[in-house]
Amino acid sequence: MKSKYRPVLILIAGFFFIFITISDTLSNHESPEVFASPGSTRAASDNPQVPERGFISTEPGETWELGLLSGNGTIGANVLSQPLDETIIFTHERLFLPGGTPHMPPDNSARLFEIRRLIERGLYRQAQQLAFDLSGQSGFMYPDPFVPAFEMNIKMDGIKKISDYLRSVNFQTGEASVQWNDDAGTYQRKLFVSRADGIAVLLITGPGKRSINCRLKLKPVEPSKKLDPRQLETSARIFEAHVSDIRTAAENNILTWENSFTKAYPGSIHKLEGMAYVAVENGTTNHTGDTLTVSGADQVLVFVDLEVLYDATHSKIKDMKDFLANLPADYETLLNRHLKIHGELFNRMRLDLGGGQDHNLPTEELLARSTYDNPDRALIEKEFDAGRYNIISSIGELPPTLQGIWAGTYNPPWASDFTHNGNVPSAIASLLMGNTPELMLAYTSYLEYIVPYLEINAKHMFGARGIVLPSRSTTHGFNNALNPNFAGGFWVAGAAWAAHFFYDYYLHTGDREFLAKHALPFMEKAALFFEDYLYEGPDGKYIFSPTQSPENFPANTRVQASYNATMDVAAAKELLNNLIAASRELRVNKEKIPLWKRMLEKMPDYMIDEKLGVVKEWLTPRLEEDLNHRHSSQLYALYDGLPEEIASNPELRAAFKRIIEIKLNKHWKEGTGFMSFGVVQLGQAAASLEDGELAYECLKHLVNRYWLNNLASMHNHKSLFNMDISGGLPAVIIRMLVASEPGRIKLLPALPAAWPSGAIEGVLCRGQIEIKRLDWNGDRILINLVSAKKQSVTLETRGEISDLAVKKGKVSIKKTRQKNSRLVSLPAGNEVTLEIKLRLA
Repeated sequence: MKSKYRPVLILIAGFFFIFITISDTLSNHESPEVFASPGSTRAASDNPQVPERGFISTEPGETWELGLLSGNGTIGANVLSQPLDETIIFTHERLFLPGGTPHMPPDNSARLFEIRRLIERGLYRQAQQLAFDLSGQSGFMYPDPFVPAFEMNIKMDGIKKISDYLRSVNFQTGEASVQWNDDAGTYQRKLFVSRADGIAVLLITGPGKRSINCRLKLKPVEPSKKLDPRQLETSARIFEAHVSDIRTAAENNILTWENSFTKAYPGSIHKLEGMAYVAVENGTTNHTGDTLTVSGADQVLVFVDLEVLYDATHSKIKDMKDFLANLPADYETLLNRHLKIHGELFNRMRLDLGGGQDHNLPTEELLARSTYDNPDRALIEKEFDAGRYNIISSIGELPPTLQGIWAGTYNPPWASDFTHNGNVPSAIASLLMGNTPELMLAYTSYLEYIVPYLEINAKHMFGARGIVLPSRSTTHGFNNALNPNFAGGFWVAGAAWAAHFFYDYYLHTGDREFLAKHALPFMEKAALFFEDYLYEGPDGKYIFSPTQSPENFPANTRVQASYNATMDVAAAKELLNNLIAASRELRVNKEKIPLWKRMLEKMPDYMIDEKLGVVKEWLTPRLEEDLNHRHSSQLYALYDGLPEEIASNPELRAAFKRIIEIKLNKHWKEGTGFMSFGVVQLGQAAASLEDGELAYECLKHLVNRYWLNNLASMHNHKSLFNMDISGGLPAVIIRMLVASEPGRIKLLPALPAAWPSGAIEGVLCRGQIEIKRLDWNGDRILINLVSAKKQSVTLETRGEISDLAVKKGKVSIKKTRQKNSRLVSLPAGNEVTLEIKLRLA
């Protein structure tokens, strides 16, 4: 069998690879001094079961949402961690349940003028209805949903009265463990999903020789009876209608699973195959039906593999058997080669806010003691780590779905798809600044794969060249997000938003080949759409019509069909500015740059609602604000930076800030609730505005409302498994502590008063600079950084700089016109340590 290393992990740009190699080499040298911030050093645990970076929990999972998570980006494992009757649910990143041939939007571009005329006349509902009537759809159409593969059931012989129960996840190793005692002694199960070998590895140990007796079986996933009965019924109905020819078998030391898909279509998956290979030490195995029984073993080692087949005639069962049989039957050997990949990715970053001894507490206690007024610092650090772990574990060849790489039902909310109008951008928000840029390639390569669909969307729905990214996709990218009450098909900012991540990858890594061969072509296609779609109004400014500001509607129309959504304008402006910069960098598109400049001049201006004092969500006086919605799309310009037109305009800054304040007030003090990635959007914008206290207000909600005891993140308050803020929470924290653009780094731009001291390691900045470590303590900052190229960078702080001393490296320092900044010349590839003293008010 071929090697199962994921391509996305080896397609690291050459220049960035050199940069990381240099940085890692330097990190092995003697560490520079760090400030002894009170309580900032994490205490070593006296309990060997508490991972250095990870968590312990004292309660098993009763539903799949509460299971322990492990994954290698391709295979996911969810361990419910019940001692004597265990369930482990397995998933595959490409297991999207085929629902029949995708529906291609018919070519209705000739009718676009009718929709626009209806919108111009204020007949928004009629415009929305006409678009749906023309779509050929009977209702809203989700793409193929992400679903589980099968579950492994493990029944352990033993005394039912157990004690000293503990479960844990080690973020550095990816191991999910459960341990308990009975009268015979201590039992333990440990599992990880290997990035090196592409399989799940499970080890079962007991208190002594021949102490392991258990029965193993592969079976269809049975959603927990604790779920809503209607959900259970729907899940069962979908399974029966879509999954067929299930065959499970046991022989010697092997369990196998096979099934077909009733509604497979050309290009979809047609079959699923899986295998569990069981190796026992000093014990026996025998089988009855589809159950494998282990008797009198010292330990049991289980390898689990699964494959999705696009050609059902080419079985992989024999290949899997041969591959698994030739693996070393040694848990530590397999773990160590997995660690070289997973551990290196995870350990690139660390946050230290002074959590100290609280790291030894179970998550149940940490969650219970953390309050809005006093968020537990250890909990913040653990959620920062957990979020990064969850996202790293979810990315292989594809970006994370709404549920990452884990699933537990056949009717997941919103199909557990790639939701592009907010969710996916939140999940991947920390990949670049979080120092894992190679993982962003899973997102960009997926977008490139669905470009032909996006071109059809643009042509058939808008009569335009270029591309339109729909609000949701999985196996295809057709835009089917329409029904009489939903105008998702009108959303046009998607490709421009995606282009931000293409270009940002280049800014962080300096990979010119990626810029030329991937980023620029995608950006050009996104801009080409706007060249055709936009038209001038009576004032000479462009009109964006029809459109949708994601899932919201104006207060005076109550209809999503609209025009001049602020998000569209901001995304188009960002796209064109980045496209001009990229073209100049590559010395191409000389004839197109003047056109893009003229387009920028015709963009609608931001508008402020005089009554509410907020930037309007639709840039027209005809549409009124509705600030009750969970999305905050009008904040788009502030999601990942502070554009000069806003930075230089105090009135605009205040109006954007007011949006955040009102939304926080409405959704918390008035008790209407909010979903998690909406708070991420508020936190990102507050950090971009460099308002530390407002960003901290957002963060306190993210910390306290959306995590369960398995440190899986949720969409709603303590419910609905969802990975959005696993990427979003780390992004907000990083942006509070470091902001960057080529040639400029801002240190502690949105530091709240609650964090007078702390440290963060491994921030990757735009301009190919890695901050190896940033320490702060009152009026002192210590920063260790390394640049991949020789360059001069402006370092900016939150207060006036009274002194800047070079502690390591050869650099030159120059004063600037601003008292809170210095121009620093950085060598290529050599670590530099600077100590900064501030004159704080």
